Amino acid sequence: MAHAVLLAGGLLVLAAASCQPASHPSAGAAASVASPAPLPDVIAPEGTPRPPFTFSKDDEALLDQIEHGAFNFMWHAGDKPGTLGMTPDRTSKPEVSIAGVGFQLSGIIIGIERGWITRGEGEARVLGILKGIAANPENRKAGLYYHFLNPASAGQPGAAYEHVVSTIDSALFFAGVITASQYFGGEVATVGDQLVRDADWSFFKCTKPGEEGFISLGWEPRDKHKPTGEGRVLPYSWIDNGDEHRLVTFLAACAPDAAHRVDPITYYKMRRTLGSYKGQPPFVWFPWSGAIFTTQFSHCWIDYASIGPDDPAAFGIPCRPRVDWWENSRRAMQMQRQKAIDHPERGLSEHLWGLTASDYAKGYQVPGLFPTRIDMPGCEVGRDYPKEAGKDNFGDGTIAPYGAGCSIMFDAAAPVDSLRYIHNLKNGTLPRIWDDPAKGGYGLADAFNLKTGWIAPDHLAIDQGPLLIAIENARTGLIWKLFHQHPFVKDGMQRLGLRVAR
Repeated sequence: MAHAVLLAGGLLVLAAASCQPASHPSAGAAASVASPAPLPDVIAPEGTPRPPFTFSKDDEALLDQIEHGAFNFMWHAGDKPGTLGMTPDRTSKPEVSIAGVGFQLSGIIIGIERGWITRGEGEARVLGILKGIAANPENRKAGLYYHFLNPASAGQPGAAYEHVVSTIDSALFFAGVITASQYFGGEVATVGDQLVRDADWSFFKCTKPGEEGFISLGWEPRDKHKPTGEGRVLPYSWIDNGDEHRLVTFLAACAPDAAHRVDPITYYKMRRTLGSYKGQPPFVWFPWSGAIFTTQFSHCWIDYASIGPDDPAAFGIPCRPRVDWWENSRRAMQMQRQKAIDHPERGLSEHLWGLTASDYAKGYQVPGLFPTRIDMPGCEVGRDYPKEAGKDNFGDGTIAPYGAGCSIMFDAAAPVDSLRYIHNLKNGTLPRIWDDPAKGGYGLADAFNLKTGWIAPDHLAIDQGPLLIAIENARTGLIWKLFHQHPFVKDGMQRLGLRVAR
């Protein structure tokens, strides 16, 4: 079976199931499968602190500086004459990632609320971006967007290494659009809501026997010079429970047009492979990448901290444990940190952990760590979990601060400790690790290697954007509140049988 996925970082790595005839049951067939033995649910111990967290005065000051730096990049890097003001994918290249724009739209709201820009400035930028994207029909297929866009026209960039309509990058964009529409209202909501309405998720569904309903990674044109012409839906689907898979399927279930929507059962059909490390409580892990961002990105918008455990059995799906996805990511974070402590020879420690996709000295890498698979009695290989198991990849010791930093949504202590340790490297070992936001700097470097002294020259939108949003959610829950106030999300949550407790 072939496996591949286009990550938001623009990298092709092993990750998702091929849309080929296999052993995955249709929605109707699922209920007829014999009941397996009960699986361990992923539920937080009673009394586990949940965000927003209370931080010390010193921690608040540090987090404010780091947020400000990330915001400076998301705001200023795209402020170039003749462009729409979209944050570039990275500082050294003009191309824009549609995923980065989604993070930018939510980040602008944070900048307003923190007093770094005025509401008028933020609204004008957001409206200009949305109008520019809406005005160019060559940037999308069936309402979903090409991975990379031209910063001036919002059309095809030409220089991008790939020309693919990406369902995950579009999902990250739409999450930002929904948040901006809710915050600004008015013309922003008029334009933004229409973009969300136009997204036809059903166009991207797999249709081959055994894969019905799962969403493809994307669509590619037959001729890149005819971006809206003939092409093919990619033969790989979002079938396992990584964070990106859930965000794609969640938003597809939230589609306001029933003809564009996927059946909510698809959200629960995605496989939930269980694992553990050193006797810790079990959690669901993504078999194809152990990068920590695969446990973080959906949490930038979906308030899993207040949703609690879901219930696949209520949708007739066997071999799927009940999962509190916030607790699941907290356990994945604990595994990542413990493995870092267990492997100091890799340049890791209790302060340096959270391996994730980032630049490194020789290009771009996606290291990652995995738990040990837990047996799932009565469940089928292929239908309920893949036969393959991930193998730890420690990379070369490069650390991206957003890896541990985004875990602040799950724990108030260890991520702040890591961020403070990295920030303090400016006083000795790595003085260039920090660029003062008060002077227009972008704060923490995007990635670094303490063993070699290497520091990333670029900042990336899909690194700085989630770091900005994650810290704000941990402090105030701002983006969570706005996202869940939107009617499209409220209706989708009802269809999914979910509700927020706040």
